[in-house]
Amino acid sequence: MNNGRNYLARRRLEQAAQAFASALALCDNAHPSSLLAARRFRSLGDLGWTYRLTGRYPEALAALAEALRLADALPDPEQGRRSRARVFVAGEVGTVLMLLGRFEEARKRFEEQAADAERLGKMEGVRCRALGGLGAVGYLMALRVWDKQGGEARRKEAESLVREGMDRLVEGQELAEEIQRVEENRGGHGPSAREREATEWEARADGRLSLCYTLLADIMESVADRRQMMDKAEAAAERAVRRAEESYLEGSILPVSQFFYGRALLRRGKKDLALEQFNPKPTFAWRQGVVTPCMAMCKEPSEEHRGYLREMVKAGADLDVLDLDGYTALDHAVFSGDAESQDIVSKGLKSQLRLPDADLAARRTEAYLRKGYREILQDKLRPILYGHAENADCIKQLRRAYAQALAADPEKEALFDRLKYIRYADFKRFGRLPRSSDGLVRSFQLEQPGEENELGVLLFFSYRWINEDRSLNTPDEPSGTQYLRVVHAAELYLQQNPDVEEDKLCIWMDFACVDQDNPGTGVSALPLMVTQCNAVISLVDAAYYERAWCCVEAMMISELDVSFYEDLSAHRWFEHMPSAMTAGADSAANTGEMGDDRANATGGGKWTLQKARRLAIKMRDKKLTYEQDRPKVMFLERQSRLLGRLRY
Repeated sequence: MNNGRNYLARRRLEQAAQAFASALALCDNAHPSSLLAARRFRSLGDLGWTYRLTGRYPEALAALAEALRLADALPDPEQGRRSRARVFVAGEVGTVLMLLGRFEEARKRFEEQAADAERLGKMEGVRCRALGGLGAVGYLMALRVWDKQGGEARRKEAESLVREGMDRLVEGQELAEEIQRVEENRGGHGPSAREREATEWEARADGRLSLCYTLLADIMESVADRRQMMDKAEAAAERAVRRAEESYLEGSILPVSQFFYGRALLRRGKKDLALEQFNPKPTFAWRQGVVTPCMAMCKEPSEEHRGYLREMVKAGADLDVLDLDGYTALDHAVFSGDAESQDIVSKGLKSQLRLPDADLAARRTEAYLRKGYREILQDKLRPILYGHAENADCIKQLRRAYAQALAADPEKEALFDRLKYIRYADFKRFGRLPRSSDGLVRSFQLEQPGEENELGVLLFFSYRWINEDRSLNTPDEPSGTQYLRVVHAAELYLQQNPDVEEDKLCIWMDFACVDQDNPGTGVSALPLMVTQCNAVISLVDAAYYERAWCCVEAMMISELDVSFYEDLSAHRWFEHMPSAMTAGADSAANTGEMGDDRANATGGGKWTLQKARRLAIKMRDKKLTYEQDRPKVMFLERQSRLLGRLRY
């Protein structure tokens, strides 16, 4: 939970969501207690906050509602401590409602939050947030009234609403200044966390005040009054950026403040200066990636934010920038599930980069793949890995969860292949590496109650394409080198694991289990396939770790094998290699002869199956037969990082 909050403070939202999901999984799999329920409440509240920051509003409301239900059922012996936490969560519901355009409901939530914070005492920070929310809702309600163009009566109503909102914003700023004075009097080295938060609240209020002044400039009839309002709008937005930089190095407050400042500059005809705000540079020269105002608007979509996004795209804001996690504005628009934001960004990219329709479609497909990975891995598979990694049924649960996820979502079913496999007995009888069209492949089916699935232990084979004659359309040599190695490795595996029945042993290999005539969904599902296999066996030779595809498969299992405590994990990673390549003597348990005549192509002699070594792999240095596959391999490398447990 603490690590999740640290990530959340720096807006590393993917890592924060992983941490809070992990905390929830631990709570779900521990013995019930009041302390555990309290921690579950906090984890749900933090997860709801994180969902809101990534635009997942239905999930946010569900998590926050569950947190409030738990809070109401918990005893509160700590002098209102849990009541205070409940007030914060209740206000977060107001923020989600505001983003959904339900302004009256949001205003009621913020009013209740402000009143409860004042009643409980020592909650000045939460009251600042509530006042900021009331100010934002006042502005949005005024904007909605003014947009209706209802004449003088509407003008007066809009002006009244916006000024009421400004009063709440100023009240919140004054409270934040009081917090800062109290903290400064306490002394200490540098600003405290409370001071930095107060500075953030001031920045948020300044940004909203800038919008309010701009709206007043539109409402007012006098040219002089309009000019005065725009002067105030620019000054308030500039203060917002300065204060945001003082409060955090990384966070949504800075890019949003940069938008407010850029918008004020743009409204005054200072387009070049505005674009400097819309296209910020990284905070540190040595750090690649930056969160831009466009990304911030895509992360939390709303009618308001879509309007701002259109303004920035029209002005020429750069949409092809990567953030700290390698994601773009289009990725964030897809992650949040907002179709309008996706269309705005897509049209902007097409115009700015002159992208052909095919290239633009490929970008959107990759963004949907990334979304699919996040949702399947984090929401479906990760809780099982955290709660049952050492459980013998873990792999079975992962297979069922994956199959159910595809069955429940046609969009994901169109992106990712189902789990497929070959029975080891069928593979041995076939006598060579089978192709996907040879009829040996079976698809995993959810068993009916009382039935046992035929798929038992599943071995994922990672190997190098050693046949240099592409016209033969097989990765193996005519002598059957790789086929023999698969059989030999499987036999050694059975020797080392006598509890595994041979007729329940199955294998996964790409040439057979990925449709070679239409490989897209199979290749995309590679990281998800690895999670459903009991072990990965790498057929290592002198060139194995030079090949990009081999390395990315190795990285996938390495994340699982290392991250989920390899001694307890249900996943294993082995290397099958000539004994001469291994250090030290090989025991009889993991070494065997390959006596078949065709094994002479491999050098004959002894081969070993051992626990994989830990090697540092740098993907950019690896070789590819087709260089156009490089972006796909790099993409899979990034996704493999999601497989493992967070490293704190």
